[in-house]
Amino acid sequence: MSKYLALAATVLALHQAHAVVYVTNPFVSSFSFVGQTNSTNLSTNISYDTFSLASQLAKIGVESSSAADRFMASQWSTNSFDSTKYFELSLTVDKIAPIPVAYFDSVRVDFALRRSSTGPRQFQWRSSLDAFATPITSFSSLNPSVNLAGGVLTLPDTASTETFAGNVFSLSGLFPLNLTNITLRLYGYTAESVFGQAGLDTPLGFSGNVVVPEPSTIALLTFTAITGVWWRLRRRN
Repeated sequence: MSKYLALAATVLALHQAHAVVYVTNPFVSSFSFVGQTNSTNLSTNISYDTFSLASQLAKIGVESSSAADRFMASQWSTNSFDSTKYFELSLTVDKIAPIPVAYFDSVRVDFALRRSSTGPRQFQWRSSLDAFATPITSFSSLNPSVNLAGGVLTLPDTASTETFAGNVFSLSGLFPLNLTNITLRLYGYTAESVFGQAGLDTPLGFSGNVVVPEPSTIALLTFTAITGVWWRLRRRN
């Protein structure tokens, strides 16, 4: 009789597990370049109640420039788009026990571009969602002096170093199921000199949502897993 009761409990638990409710939990973080002078890699880690977020910002294929309170580089392409020269922002989400899963639902990036008078005038953001094949076009805000066409950001040809703040793009509805990491790349090109500088000014903000099981259903998931293991062990005896 106990065998049938255990089987019934397992079936019930598995049925209920399909009704687990998932909720979106927000995250907010940023890189502040205050105090930075010539950094090539920066990282942050934030823990929430149900998940943790790790991020890293790096310079790839360019030469890091000494610029107080900014994240700058030179040796950008003086011609067309060059896929080997970029800044890379990687975001990774992980569960916190006893949460069984945590994955991205959306990501938003707020950034300020900065260029010297001979730095690159064109920029693109691309993502790992399509293996960096196409520019991101989903901008919700732009600096009034920045032109956007087909995902290409074009800065004016200024006579001095200038910052162009207030730029925002978002990625949502594009994420494959259970995506736990995403990489974003900022490419710069059409520099007026290889010695021209460009990069990011403070702050580089990123926010969005992470999907996790609703807290009241976590116990149900744990019970389902334990019951399933117990039933398999019973069958072997």
